[in-house]
Amino acid sequence: MVAAVTNKTSNDVDQTPCTSCEIIPSYAVYTPRAPSSPTSSPEKYTKSTAPSIIGISQSPTLVDIADRAPDGGLRAWLVVLGSFLIHSFCFAPTEYIFGVFEHNYLDIFPGSTHGSIALIGTLGSSSTYFAGFISGASADKFGYRTTALLGTGIMALALLLASFANHVWQLYLTQGVLFGIGASLVYYPAIGAPSHWFDAKRGLALGLAVSGTGLGGLALAPATQALVDTVGVKWALRVLAIVSVVICGTASFLIVERESGKKVPEPNREITDLELNQMSEKLSQKAKPTGIAGFFAELKVFKNPQFLSLTFAELAASVGFLIPMYYFQTYSLFIGLTAQDGALIAGLSSGASCLGRITLGFAADRLPKTAVVSFCAWMTAGSILIIWTLSKSFGVYLAFALIYGFFAGGYVSLVPLVISETFGAHQLSTVIGFMYAASGVGMLAGAPIAGMILGATEPNLSYLPVIMTAGGTLLLGAFCISAWVYFRRLDKQTKRDEMAAASAAASAASNVAKH
Repeated sequence: MVAAVTNKTSNDVDQTPCTSCEIIPSYAVYTPRAPSSPTSSPEKYTKSTAPSIIGISQSPTLVDIADRAPDGGLRAWLVVLGSFLIHSFCFAPTEYIFGVFEHNYLDIFPGSTHGSIALIGTLGSSSTYFAGFISGASADKFGYRTTALLGTGIMALALLLASFANHVWQLYLTQGVLFGIGASLVYYPAIGAPSHWFDAKRGLALGLAVSGTGLGGLALAPATQALVDTVGVKWALRVLAIVSVVICGTASFLIVERESGKKVPEPNREITDLELNQMSEKLSQKAKPTGIAGFFAELKVFKNPQFLSLTFAELAASVGFLIPMYYFQTYSLFIGLTAQDGALIAGLSSGASCLGRITLGFAADRLPKTAVVSFCAWMTAGSILIIWTLSKSFGVYLAFALIYGFFAGGYVSLVPLVISETFGAHQLSTVIGFMYAASGVGMLAGAPIAGMILGATEPNLSYLPVIMTAGGTLLLGAFCISAWVYFRRLDKQTKRDEMAAASAAASAASNVAKH
């Protein structure tokens, strides 16, 4: 595919053969060339007859600013701030502070079980990911700001309706499904927007953005417990509805996509892995269909082994991911601690998650991303299987919560990063929507299954089967991540071979033209 970047007619184009070629980003087709004679205009351009990855080496490459993220600036960092604020709230009522509600719902609804109450949160989390099919495509089609504002309104309405619930099934529909749909509509724009503005610093930007989840949990867990102790569960839900409007409504105005810009010169430099992916993608890319046809065209990603391995990793890990968070308070009571101790441990775990998202996101910009994400996956599984199993006191249980929060938070922040680099930033919301919808299946099943397993151990209550379930599924996810690393390396090598073959063919064509 050769995309024109100038309005010059064929008469304005110098058709003389190029003298040397090199691989440059595929969005650069025309490059300035020194005049071939005293009468030649310096404004003339050379047109390559080779595919769009071939350009002229004598002068700087023309690069579309839409493909070169600014990697900074006030507007870019405001986008990160908006994403941070949304992350600080959208998962809290169904994940990071749900343990506070679960403990109280068991008292409010005496006939309920651990599994039936856990289903409220898992319905919310799974709905967030199930709705990714719609939310991601909506964000790409109608804009991030509009989609996020709609989601904010739905979240606030869901929490307000939940405050009037008199039966558990009403909480399933309100704090569960309806809130999850609203959270989905704000989450996918929030996770997709930073990738539009950052390339070299993308790991740091995404790490800062998703660290909002950790800081939100750190602040909201003890604050919600204090609200419940002071005004009760119903008014706590109403206050959270107001908080959602203030935080997510404000943030919605900050997250925007980056507009396409003009061509700017860029010096010749070594090709990065990200540009390698972009070049290969654009070399074989045809005009993309829109509407319904465009939606079905996106389904071709399911043939990609990298997508499949990452999706299975998400599916497996999502089964066990929420289990430690949901049982922070009840497990604390089980080993002789207080409900306040459980809320403190949950909050500190969220704080560790925040630190992990920033630190490991920063590390991913400087170390091989495959190594960092793999290490996070294996450490997350190991912390459950080893440390949680040994947690019989406040100190050991806190150590588990901190280590689990740090590496689980890092893993969550790195998944969008590797998806963005593998499949491109401009369709990130759609692709991540497909992938996270699969993880919704695991989240829907994970905590309720854990609750049933826990209930089956009564009257001699034991958390060991629950711990093994959570750790085993995360271990399976770590194996899938290792499979993705293998497919990633194989794909990179294939693309480099293709680029080398294209370059060799262009050089051969140039030699033939000279003779």
